[in-house]
Amino acid sequence: MSRSDTFTRWAVVSSGEGGGRVTADFFARTENPGIDDRMILLNTNRADIRNTIEGSNVPETLAEKAVMFGSKRGVGNSFVDGRQCAQEDIDDIVSQIENDAGNADAFLYLTTLGGGTGNGSIPYLVNQFGDPTDIDDQRAWMRDGVHITFGIWPYYNEAIQQQFNAVCGLSRLLCREDNSQNADMVLLAANSHIEGDDTVGGSGEYELVNERIVEAVDLLISAGRETQRVIDVEDYVAQPSNISGYHFTPAVTTDENYQIRSLEHMFDRASEATYVPMDVETCRAAYAIVRAPEHLVGDELTTNDVKQAFDSWKRKHGLTGTVGMETLTPKRATGNGVDVLLLLGGFDLNPLVDHAWDQYESHRKNLAAGRRLGNERIPKGELDTIEENLRQYMKVNE
Repeated sequence: MSRSDTFTRWAVVSSGEGGGRVTADFFARTENPGIDDRMILLNTNRADIRNTIEGSNVPETLAEKAVMFGSKRGVGNSFVDGRQCAQEDIDDIVSQIENDAGNADAFLYLTTLGGGTGNGSIPYLVNQFGDPTDIDDQRAWMRDGVHITFGIWPYYNEAIQQQFNAVCGLSRLLCREDNSQNADMVLLAANSHIEGDDTVGGSGEYELVNERIVEAVDLLISAGRETQRVIDVEDYVAQPSNISGYHFTPAVTTDENYQIRSLEHMFDRASEATYVPMDVETCRAAYAIVRAPEHLVGDELTTNDVKQAFDSWKRKHGLTGTVGMETLTPKRATGNGVDVLLLLGGFDLNPLVDHAWDQYESHRKNLAAGRRLGNERIPKGELDTIEENLRQYMKVNE
């Protein structure tokens, strides 16, 4: 992935209203040279695209990145319809991505998991782009890239269909129908957990959630650029895939004063702010990205300092056997503020999925009874496969 003349080139592809909001916020708040202008916003609803682009802080140039597919009227909350729209317009979608981001080495796909457009299209697109049997020689650039997804879990108090969609979406991001791996890495965030209320559900205002996701994406991509010990995209995906533990959640703390707090304490603070409910000590993979002002790097703060602190933090949490690595990357800043991103992977997913499992089973019974509540066109055999694939994946990581 890395070349002598450049760093990894990322592209961000969002689908649906929720994923589009995050991408727009990223576009408005952050200039990350790892992405440049390689951003694409997919949607089946013109109104959603318009609402995203007309945000007060979003540059007008983002309108050039918007791509409509399907009926142009949206698909409601039916991920089956979202997938079908992507299937019908796959050639147009591929052409747009190739035009805007065909030179990318790595693709980050953003979607919420409760809806229909993104939740339907993103697992399908990742499947198509990452499966060499479905790609002709002219589109080999897809197959050669790394495909990382960021799935955003609905608020716990959202409707039963959104919870059903989330369970199905998680399974489809993780696994193809034949139970083989789909995305190279699946990043997860939960709206309610980020807002700090695992019981009631959260405000539904999204600003804090989007801000935290933008922070994580910026740190994730910065790690492959000017680093003292490089963690790049291939490092993220190789070992976790080998142990079937390729789901992750970010844990972030920013602007920590290096003159006051130790690195190990920063790792503690980050791990207390995971993006989904989880037990850190169940992790099977862990990466640490430390970003510090240039004037600190090399003299006051070294790669060996980061490694020793991360090793000590892992020993404290019983994680010495995890796969992963650590890196130190500089940022252009004065002062002593240090940013930390932990990528924690292969953990027990039950604390997250438990929030939706009862609703998933209730919705499935409603579908079996013939009640038209959305997603009614999904074949029973396919739904059986979706459920069994998720159960098997979770069992490996319990």
